[in-house]
Amino acid sequence: MPAPALALALAAALPTTASAQATQAELYIDVATHTMPGMPGMGALGRMAGAMGAGAAPGYGMARHPGMPGKYLDVALHNQRRPGTPARQAVPKGLRLGERIDLLPPASKSGNDATPAANDALGQHGDGSFRIRYYWGCGEQVRAGQPAEFTVTVRNGKVVQSGRAMTPRQVPQHAVGQDPRYALWPNPSARKTVAGNASLAGTHTVTGEQLPASLQFELGRDHDFMPELKLKSEGDAGQGMTLRWDGVDGARAYFIHGTAMDGETIVMWSSSEDGYAGQELIDFLPESLVAQWTGKRTLMGADARSCRIPREVFAGTGKGTPMLQMVAYGNDRTIAQPGWSVRVRTKSTAMLMSGLGGAATQEAGREAAKPAAKDAAKSVLRGLIGR
Repeated sequence: MPAPALALALAAALPTTASAQATQAELYIDVATHTMPGMPGMGALGRMAGAMGAGAAPGYGMARHPGMPGKYLDVALHNQRRPGTPARQAVPKGLRLGERIDLLPPASKSGNDATPAANDALGQHGDGSFRIRYYWGCGEQVRAGQPAEFTVTVRNGKVVQSGRAMTPRQVPQHAVGQDPRYALWPNPSARKTVAGNASLAGTHTVTGEQLPASLQFELGRDHDFMPELKLKSEGDAGQGMTLRWDGVDGARAYFIHGTAMDGETIVMWSSSEDGYAGQELIDFLPESLVAQWTGKRTLMGADARSCRIPREVFAGTGKGTPMLQMVAYGNDRTIAQPGWSVRVRTKSTAMLMSGLGGAATQEAGREAAKPAAKDAAKSVLRGLIGR
């Protein structure tokens, strides 16, 4: 073949080769372990908490913000050639979900189901003023310049803000929601939940209409469920609390956020040393951001094992009232091959509510019921200052 003809033939072949190498399928896997230290497993308090969680099987999306203790797994598949088409994922025996899980597109929702949480909360509270007091940092005493205070007043549906409003940290949103272009697990057809002794380690194979035949990958210990985050507290809100925990294998950093009520004032605190950091950090974070924020002391390093909450933070909230949330950040890895990619994110979280250790008293039961109201308040705050 003459040289010019050969060059034309090669040029014509190049687009086809590039197209064949383009990503045809993207698989997203979120892996979470959640615990509530001191929560009785089968007692009256445990049953009450189960009822609060609606008693239903975990649904897709709960790996980001788990409710009850356990292991959580979210899987989302984007088939570029056939978006929203069902697929199957053969899974290792150790996952204890059978030979495979079925990935299905989400069911469509009616317009009546979508009501913004912040608007709901504002409507329930009506007119009034809400004061928020912020603290941050571990130690015996609060830092100079704290607390920062912020007041939100709602009158006739209008919001007026005053004081020092804190800006939430910018956390990249790489989560896949209930998007009809994706096939998801868990879904309404899933009959099993993830067992406490489940493991993702092993071979996974995804098959479906017009998916790459090579979509098979291995997950090892680094991509598996992380161990439980065993958080313990010493002292009380009035005298100051010291938080301690055992190291979590695979953890790259830690972060703690606390919330309590002081009369009509919402008190918030975090373990960050470089300024305000909110509940938005109790989520999966990219490894690059974990490294950056650990260096700035927004996050505690992997070798951290304790944090003292200054007495002034929760001194006015009464004994046993703070709700504490903690996260151990794991890996955020991508496995890429010609035609497909798999992204796996891991974390381990804990929620500690004072009063749940020892005897399960009625007072402890009332304490366990408070997070729902506090979560609603925080939803309002995110809507107001998290723009």
